[in-house]
Formats: sequence, structure tokens, C-alpha cells
Amino acid sequence: MGQLAPLDQDKMAEVAQICMSHSATALNTLTRKTVKVSPPSVKVVNSADIRNILMAFGVGSVTVQIDYKDDFHGNNLLMFKEDDVKIVMDLMMGGAGVAAPGELNEMHLSCVSEVMNQMMGASAISLTEMIRKTVDINPPKATLVNAKEDVDQIDILPFSGSEMVIILSRFDAEKLVKGIMIRIFPMEETRFICDNFKAR
Repeated sequence: MGQLAPLDQDKMAEVAQICMSHSATALNTLTRKTVKVSPPSVKVVNSADIRNILMAFGVGSVTVQIDYKDDFHGNNLLMFKEDDVKIVMDLMMGGAGVAAPGELNEMHLSCVSEVMNQMMGASAISLTEMIRKTVDINPPKATLVNAKEDVDQIDILPFSGSEMVIILSRFDAEKLVKGIMIRIFPMEETRFICDNFKAR
């Protein structure tokens, strides 16, 4: 398994932290709650590692995927536990943040998809500015993950490559909502980001 040079690892962590701060601002706007973000964890992994990570964090959650358009490659996975999805929807509808009883439905999945769309839209604009390359996103895809078979339905790696960089960030909104954002970049894209990254 390859490794990133310490400077490149720091660059990827800084890029992720800046992107995540913009995503957090978008979530704050949607929920009217202050969102705190943990320092990101950066690792070089393979596809089996990613699937294991998704199994560890994703089962019992709604996972929303957004990848990139055109010639920029990567994937982004947002994971909320089921009650957190209900709370987010309640907050977006002007409620106090209550997880209503009952199973998740299409409205919940649509809601969390829009959350991811807003978060990643803000992140993509930020990334565009940092690497001086237009970064655009595809529409979100939400999956209710209850078992390994559901993980297998997620297109975790919509790009080629045996090694990639995974960046995991945790966040919470005033202890009402907790979530995980996972960003995945192939090594070629990682090198491009590190070579072109300009701190603002």
C-alpha cells in the first residue's frame, strides 16, 4: 500500500477541512443549527478497505453519494443514521428537531439528498477556487443501508484505480444531528490537487 508524502497529506487534510467548512455552512443554513466539524482523517486505501469502512460506519444509515462530472474524478458519501435523517427533515420544515416515529420514506430520502446536494455544491465551489479547475457535481443518489447487500448497491468507486485517498470528516449540529462525510479521490486526482492547491 502506497503512502502520501507528509506535505501532501497535510494539503489534502487542509483541502478537506476548507471544503467541509463550506458544507457545514450550507447545513447550518438548512437547519439553523451551528455545525461543528472534526479534523479530517486522511489515508491511502484500496477498494476492499473502502467497503469495510462503509460497512463499519454505514449500516443502519442513509448514505448519499455524489460524484463529479466530466474529467474530474472522485466520490463523496454522506452518512446519517435514520433518526438523524428524521431530525434534519423536521428542522428543515421549521420544527424543533424531533425524530418522528415510523419508517423512513421517499420524502426522507429526498430531503437528505437535497442536504447533500447543497453541502456538496458549496464544497465544489470552494474546491474550484483552491485548485483553479472547474469542479461540478452529479445529482445525489440516496441509499437506505440496512445490510451488506445495500452497501453493494452503492457505486463506491465510479472511477478506475487500485489505490486511492480517503478522507473522513465527522460533524454535528448542536448535538441534535451527527453525520460522517467521506471523500474518495484516485491517486491521479490526489496528485493534481496537491500540485495545484492554493491556500486562500
